[in-house]
Amino acid sequence: MKFLPFLFSLLELGWLTSCKNSGYQTKNGSVYYKDNLINEADEATFVALNDVFAKDKRRAYYRGLSIDGANGASFTALDDHFGKDRATVFYCDNYIDFQLFNTTRKDKIISIPTADVGSFVAIRNEYAKDKFRCYYKDSGFAVNDVASFEPLDYGFGKDKQVGYFEFKPIPGSNGSSFAVLSRNFSRDQQAVYYSWTRLDTPAGKSASGIRVIHEADPNKFTTAGMYYALDKDHAFYKHNVVEAADPATFKQWDESTIDYASDSTHLYFQEKWIREADKASFKLVSDNYAWDNKAVFHKGSRIEEADITSFTVLESGYAKDDKRVYYNGNVLNGADLASFALVRNEADRDAADKKHSYYAGRRFTPEKDLN
Repeated sequence: MKFLPFLFSLLELGWLTSCKNSGYQTKNGSVYYKDNLINEADEATFVALNDVFAKDKRRAYYRGLSIDGANGASFTALDDHFGKDRATVFYCDNYIDFQLFNTTRKDKIISIPTADVGSFVAIRNEYAKDKFRCYYKDSGFAVNDVASFEPLDYGFGKDKQVGYFEFKPIPGSNGSSFAVLSRNFSRDQQAVYYSWTRLDTPAGKSASGIRVIHEADPNKFTTAGMYYALDKDHAFYKHNVVEAADPATFKQWDESTIDYASDSTHLYFQEKWIREADKASFKLVSDNYAWDNKAVFHKGSRIEEADITSFTVLESGYAKDDKRVYYNGNVLNGADLASFALVRNEADRDAADKKHSYYAGRRFTPEKDLN
């Protein structure tokens, strides 16, 4: 027990003093943020405002970094991302910097010149507002009624007049009754909405949109999976009515898939009824391949050429039976069945046979031999 008197001595001498249990500490007259010395800090007047913001009589700090231009005496922390002094609002973040071989976190500190300091308040989830507009992170956006605006989940929001998706008003929506059901579905008293966000656009930027599901009854509408939903008369996949579905018995096939569903009599891929499938023997395999006791399917369509007794799913969309090689359900013409194999850990090809190399089902030369 000799350790305890030693620890108490350290505390009495001020060698290890925490600031409000935050990331900030004072040690022997100096100030640290998570063991990193803050050279500019004045220990005598230093105050931790929360886990990331702090100030002394001259400066304000975010995660131990001095906030350029901030006045320490008047600085206040609004939450873990927003702070302000008598003249300026600041947005700060410790963001993930995605790189090819080295993903790191970096600190970002940005002033918001358009913000009205006196009325600026943080809301939640990196949203804020002043008397003129609303903000997400450091970007302002207009709403119909600032006073009643509130952010919701998944990029939605609402005020007393309309609902919003991705900072834009949803045409015809009713704000007072607007509610988010899931990442993709929302509703108000008069309509149901399907929304989407794509990150894999050709330009490498995100794209989003929202549309009314005209056939849906907002008073009876419930979600049944990521993309499936129901009302009393229909089943839906995204914004489409599922063909011939019975909503009373309809359900997503299982937790392993978001694109297959069933009811008491039928199987479905997305909104399409898989007419040729035998429900009792149907089995999902992988890469959107499936089979029953008579046939092989890819994305709900029967592969006419496939031999059910020898069909094997490989990986990355490839499959084969004792006669052919397939990619995404289509015969890979010209592939040599005997030598065809997957190629791993190479950027320019994912499969090869003795004559050709392949990438995403496309054959190309010059060839690389596996032998």
